[in-house]
Amino acid sequence: MYPNALGCGSAGAVVARRLAEDKNLKILILEAGKHGNNLLDIPSIGLLLQKTPFDWQYATTPQASSCFALNNKSSQWPMGKIVGGTGMLNNMIYVRGHPEDFRHWFGSNENYNFTTQILPYFEKLESQNFNDDTRSSVYLSDLVYTSTIPEFILNAARELDSGVSENILNCMQGFGLPKVNIKGGARWTASHRLIQLDQSNIFLRTNRVVEKILFHGNFEAYGVQYSHLGKSYRVTASKGVVLSAGVIGPRTHLEEINIVTKIDLPVGENLQDHVTTGFDLILLNQTINYGMRHMLNPYSLFEYFWSGTGPWTTPGCEVLAFFNTENKLNAVPDLQFMVMPLGTNEDDGLHIRHLLGISDSAWNNYFSLLNRTKAMTILPILTHPKSRGTVRLKDADSKSMPVIDPKYLSRKEDVEILLKGIELIKNLVKTEHMQTFGAKFNTNIFPGCESFEFDSKAYWECYVRHLTITSYHPVGTCKMGHEQDPTSVVDYSFKVKGTNNLYVVDASVIPTITSGNINAAVLMLAEMASDTIKSTHFFNDNKKCNIKDYFIPNYIC
Repeated sequence: MYPNALGCGSAGAVVARRLAEDKNLKILILEAGKHGNNLLDIPSIGLLLQKTPFDWQYATTPQASSCFALNNKSSQWPMGKIVGGTGMLNNMIYVRGHPEDFRHWFGSNENYNFTTQILPYFEKLESQNFNDDTRSSVYLSDLVYTSTIPEFILNAARELDSGVSENILNCMQGFGLPKVNIKGGARWTASHRLIQLDQSNIFLRTNRVVEKILFHGNFEAYGVQYSHLGKSYRVTASKGVVLSAGVIGPRTHLEEINIVTKIDLPVGENLQDHVTTGFDLILLNQTINYGMRHMLNPYSLFEYFWSGTGPWTTPGCEVLAFFNTENKLNAVPDLQFMVMPLGTNEDDGLHIRHLLGISDSAWNNYFSLLNRTKAMTILPILTHPKSRGTVRLKDADSKSMPVIDPKYLSRKEDVEILLKGIELIKNLVKTEHMQTFGAKFNTNIFPGCESFEFDSKAYWECYVRHLTITSYHPVGTCKMGHEQDPTSVVDYSFKVKGTNNLYVVDASVIPTITSGNINAAVLMLAEMASDTIKSTHFFNDNKKCNIKDYFIPNYIC
């Protein structure tokens, strides 16, 4: 009766919607979280959803080479536990990634062509024809509200001859204003589009936590077991199961915690994430039209609910930039910059510091010293880290938190790129336009780095290893690749290797991370996967394994 889609985040919502275009199918979506509401769609509310029941509230293991200024040397990893997934918590920035990013998704494919293979899926996503139910999963808009900072940043970029672009969707070198997933002033996700269409053959069930996949003896997925209100249930799927929720392996790890392994695959390996640093590095001697007093101003509330405008519509990031540090024109960038009109001291340590997990020592001896000095932040983001991490299970209890070890900055090359990013920020601050704006570099010594001369390379290496922050873009733990690739988990049809009717479609299948914020790439991937899954034999006809096949061990029909 049903294909099962597990998870109603960015990818799951797209896949469910596309499969449901076949009205002969009934799609069941099992989502662990709850529905949101109109208040949660206020763009600036996203940060407030972290550390709440709408967030899985993950955290990494203590890091050996980074995060020294964070509590327990651990990075906070918010993940959406809500219809809409992490798309309800993120900053709504929409960039595709560099065209060359996707070549690596398909191995050494010499016939790769972004324009014919990848771009059509992005354009399908980005079509703003909302009267056509087959088009558009996202709504793209310009920033609804900005502070005065973008004007000065873009002029400073021109002064440095760094390039300013009207369109930075493809992450080419230079600065520009981002596109965001905001409609009528409100956050807009693929799940909003799914619910808006109100397709009668989609059944979305919330507060359902999937516990395991059900297999026939030939590794054909025929359903799932899930829990709801303290009880376990099973539901069968006649067509297949699509995971948009994450899975764990491999055999050696699972056997250590007494979990029987069906198929041995390297699930949980190849973890990658964009990592950043640099909060509160720029101080201003003048006020700007954005901050806590603007957010709390009753007029801002009126602006939002009356016209969908004002400070409440801000995503937090006002300018993006991409750079290849070897100055190769149009090459894949190894740095992204996100310009934010505030620092961690904006709320006097009430909330933002706890979201980042900043330790008492770092807060009391660095951030709090700024008192009410206006700070802004330009985050240098490592777009293509060499470091690789893992995700493991703590034990056999599905309710236990996963053991996440991204191994941030375990490769020296990653540190070097971040140091180049800080140099670029210093050059930007020195420009005439930024000086006119009253910008200066924060020269306070970061706790733990007192033994190094300020502004030396050794000092900044110490700094980035202390203040190491996730950009919330983890990918790669169910790597997509060739059937013969021992490091891959799913093949190029998104099917889990060695199984039948079981697919993974989410950020975990991305083999190498893209150059910018990943949500657009995940949505594109889901569009591509939907076409691939719909083309498989069991969606085109009623072919099933013969009854005799169920008695042949390890047989896959």
